[in-house]
Amino acid sequence: MRCYDLTRAQIKDANRVNPVTTTRLELEKALRLLGVRAGVKMVVHTSLGSLGTFEGGAENYCQLLCELVTADGLLMMPGLVRYPKDGEAFHFDPRTTPVGVGKAPETFRQMPGVWRSLDPTHSFCAWGKNAPDYLRNHHRYPSMHPQSPLARLEAAGGYALMVGCREAVTFMHVVESACGGQCLGSRTEQYPATLPDGREVILRGWGWRKGSCRALRHDEIFDDMREKGTLAECMLHRSHLMFFPLAAYREAYARLLSAPENGCAGCPVRPRVVAQSVPSDWDFEHDRLKASEAFTDDCESWCNR
Repeated sequence: MRCYDLTRAQIKDANRVNPVTTTRLELEKALRLLGVRAGVKMVVHTSLGSLGTFEGGAENYCQLLCELVTADGLLMMPGLVRYPKDGEAFHFDPRTTPVGVGKAPETFRQMPGVWRSLDPTHSFCAWGKNAPDYLRNHHRYPSMHPQSPLARLEAAGGYALMVGCREAVTFMHVVESACGGQCLGSRTEQYPATLPDGREVILRGWGWRKGSCRALRHDEIFDDMREKGTLAECMLHRSHLMFFPLAAYREAYARLLSAPENGCAGCPVRPRVVAQSVPSDWDFEHDRLKASEAFTDDCESWCNR
């Protein structure tokens, strides 16, 4: 097994048996080697535990990333919540609802100057140049639409940085949606929410697929990018760091999704149906909203001032 093929569970076990500490300087050198620099626009997915004990914790980690891209760049992280179970009571408030995908993005969410979009379950947080522009209208579109934060980041020449979690590329769902995948609901679940101005509204999100994607083969995607020279990667202790353009990931994954066999065509997997499910209010033919009780007016995303 190659060192960068270790699973997160194997890394966790190894770090428990033989603990490591990653310093801020070590991570900075590794990221600069990969190409992270001033002005870069990137989304970051993090398994902070893959670094063992990180010097200064999650706050120092997030501060380092901001310093590397500078205010002329853009730093984005997922604001995804712990996905509600069937019928589970859930209320979204962008100011207070915690991120459910790790310590680093939850710490980032609370930092001054960080904005958060208004998708109830799959929001994104961003800091840097024109950050609100990437997030402002997220609640008016399907979660992974071409006008979603991740798709707008790709259109701006954005990158993804993966720290010890290569299978957590949320951008994969933007590609799946663009390729006509029917396994992800478009505005097919709704939840009560509190807007930044205090209004109580209903917001729409997506319905997660009830089954696995047969086209999602991570090894093939990343091997394709390696062959084309679009993937920069290195090992830092036991953590596998990866840095690549979102457009390169789209090209590699779209090829699998469009394949006659084991692609999207003919796949029977569909979105889950739960108590929160509602008929979609998205007009696919005209790519626009239909009338519903969901809040879709203009509204600024939330920012930690």
